[in-house]
Amino acid sequence: MGCATGTIKYALFIFNALWAILGILVIGLGGLGWGAMPQTHAISIIVLGCVMLFISFFGCFGALRESSRLLWTYATLLLVLLVLIVAQMFIGTRDVFKEYAIKTVEDSWVQELTTPGSMNLIQKTYNCCGRNGADDYVKIGRLPPSSCCKDSNCINPLNLFTTGCLTKVEDAFADEAQTRQYYEWGMLGFDLIILVLAVILAIHYTNRRRRYNY
Repeated sequence: MGCATGTIKYALFIFNALWAILGILVIGLGGLGWGAMPQTHAISIIVLGCVMLFISFFGCFGALRESSRLLWTYATLLLVLLVLIVAQMFIGTRDVFKEYAIKTVEDSWVQELTTPGSMNLIQKTYNCCGRNGADDYVKIGRLPPSSCCKDSNCINPLNLFTTGCLTKVEDAFADEAQTRQYYEWGMLGFDLIILVLAVILAIHYTNRRRRYNY
């Protein structure tokens, strides 16, 4: 049992180190995506990363110090996180990035009507032109800007992007829901593994302490 317990102990420590790294990556994702998603969503991602990082410390210290109290606290926090992940899987919005990107295109096009150049960044990023296509500029009495052309060179008509930015944005985020689902199931599975390991160790150390008290 001692060898098995030691294996579980160090396995839990390694998994928690990975969990902490994942938490840091999640925080980084929230920071990098600050302008590419709703602010409240970015904040929630950063908070999730901080919670994951905080929880991992309980697991590491609980395993290294062989503390049943820390491990039970850790298991409880993991259980809460597990419930939150499951709730997010069922009630969370699937296409946060796509919906935000579509709204950005819509708002930028409205702004483009009065402030030429408002669409430039979007058009360069997605290699698109106008809201629904290059004809949108013709309809408002303008020529497509240089951001609508490959390498900003509109001398050659073949360089003109004819696809609208709404279509390009929808295509770019077409797999968002599926990718997010994979991510959520991965987190759920990882959470379950370390939860089981934590409970096994917590039970073992609790029973050992009881035996020492007799």
